Amino acid sequence: MKIKAFWLPQLLAIVCILAVGSVPMVYADGHEAGEEMAMEEESGISGWFRTDTDSLGTQIWFGASHSIGGISIASDIYVVDTFGEFDLGIGITAVESDEMSLSFTPMVGIGFDYASANGPSSLIAPQLFTILDASPIYFESWIQGFFNSPFDEEATDSLYTRDFILYSLSDTVAIGPQVEATINLGDDGGLGSLVVGGRINLGYGENNTLGLFVGFETQLDEDSEDTGLTGRMTFMRTW
Repeated sequence: MKIKAFWLPQLLAIVCILAVGSVPMVYADGHEAGEEMAMEEESGISGWFRTDTDSLGTQIWFGASHSIGGISIASDIYVVDTFGEFDLGIGITAVESDEMSLSFTPMVGIGFDYASANGPSSLIAPQLFTILDASPIYFESWIQGFFNSPFDEEATDSLYTRDFILYSLSDTVAIGPQVEATINLGDDGGLGSLVVGGRINLGYGENNTLGLFVGFETQLDEDSEDTGLTGRMTFMRTW
């Protein structure tokens, strides 16, 4: 997720990837899943779709990884309201074994708000995503910077992080704590938001994940009448 106050796609990539079963399934057109998997391996392309609903509204994501010369090129687009962002990076697998996998995906993005009065306003977004899968433990971390000031001297810059760790209770249910923080940069910078809560991921059919996060904003003004209760609903499909 990205915090609304900073027009940031909060991304989000927050997902437990379900393993594809080893037994081929027959589709309505008569083709087998094994053939589909073989085609994906030959093309070297995997993809994903995601939708999030939170304080920003409903956000739409599409992403893919292309294997080019042995290098995994990761890319995605993010759209919410009149804002769109394109991200590009490299997928790095640090550890890959039967017991665990550890991967890093450094990316950089550029986003545009197409509703600005003087034409699309822009931001630059360097990012780092870390995923550790050591079943039944799953850990995911997002670190993102959002820099508007190179395009608008009056705009604000910020850093955002999202971290959660899940424990799989079964093949379809995983739960655990999640923390999200936004740090405002500049002369008046500081901790702008700190949300602490819990997350549950549900397997929602083959290659589908439904996620629910419920948290509490700890950085409310003393005179605020808000309860601080917040959250996010996520659906993700991979192929």
